Amino acid sequence: MTENTTVEQINSVVTEMKMVELSDGSKIPVPRLTNKKVLQLVKFVAGDGMIIYSKFTDWRKDHTEVTPILDEEGKQKVDEENNPLFNTKFPTIEEGVEFFLSEVPDEKIANLLAILLDKTADETEEMDFFDTSLIIAEFLANTPIEKLTALVKKIRPKFRTMSKEEVKEASQKEQTVEPQKASVVQLSPSP
Repeated sequence: MTENTTVEQINSVVTEMKMVELSDGSKIPVPRLTNKKVLQLVKFVAGDGMIIYSKFTDWRKDHTEVTPILDEEGKQKVDEENNPLFNTKFPTIEEGVEFFLSEVPDEKIANLLAILLDKTADETEEMDFFDTSLIIAEFLANTPIEKLTALVKKIRPKFRTMSKEEVKEASQKEQTVEPQKASVVQLSPSP
């Protein structure tokens, strides 16, 4: 918004909130990409996401087929700079999703869905799968992913990647840390 933005323009943006019709006929607003949601996603990506991403890249490397491109004589072809040429067959999206679902604990998926849907993890686990898919599809369709991706690419060099040792250490800590129970402290209002 600029300094020339009028109240009517602001109100039109607010009143034009996109709605999704759920399987029971009710309508709910499509979740927006808020600062809170971005911060929650950044925390998820910086913590669990980096571990998952590291596992995924290792898995993808192990499941990618690379074969040399041969000429008629059986010799490997080269490009104009004399670099050898290869055919590369990456895993399919379905295989990637299968890996993700097999590696990522259910509670992590529920936490990610909770962030996207503005719900608690327990609420997302009880939601209808079709409704969840509709809401996420509308969220993605109405979110400027290209701008977000460009921003992430711009700031990504500021963060260092985790070494394999750091990933292993973080994974081990994650498995050994027991959940701590929260304590409630009664506060007296000040006079």
